[in-house]
Amino acid sequence: MAGGGGGGEGEFGLQIAPMLDVMFVLLMFFMVMAGKQVKEAELGVNVPGASQASSTAKTPVTIRVGPDGVVTFNDSPVDNRNDADMPKLRARLQALIEAFAEQSVIIRPNDKAPYQRVIDVLNACGAARVKNLTFGG
Repeated sequence: MAGGGGGGEGEFGLQIAPMLDVMFVLLMFFMVMAGKQVKEAELGVNVPGASQASSTAKTPVTIRVGPDGVVTFNDSPVDNRNDADMPKLRARLQALIEAFAEQSVIIRPNDKAPYQRVIDVLNACGAARVKNLTFGG
């Protein structure tokens, strides 16, 4: 018989040619796919230049809420302790947001500050349409 082997009729020996064909196909696949990988070399970051410097204020505004309920706008006291509407703070924030729309505001409440006073400051920021608002420690 042709293609002999050493055994009976149903035994086929180890056929290496089909395994090599599969290995070469896999090798070709991995080589082609390795060439298709995209390597990011540049991040799309817009660095502020001279044209954008005039549209945003450089330093963020800091609003502190003291343990006794006193609210300070960049270390200058605003409004009365008992005034929940905070008209002076709202007016200052509105003027700032009209001048610099993307102005960032940081609220730094004391650990023992009354929660209602912090909510009053948040309401004033919302009424002034502050977009960049964060809490600091």
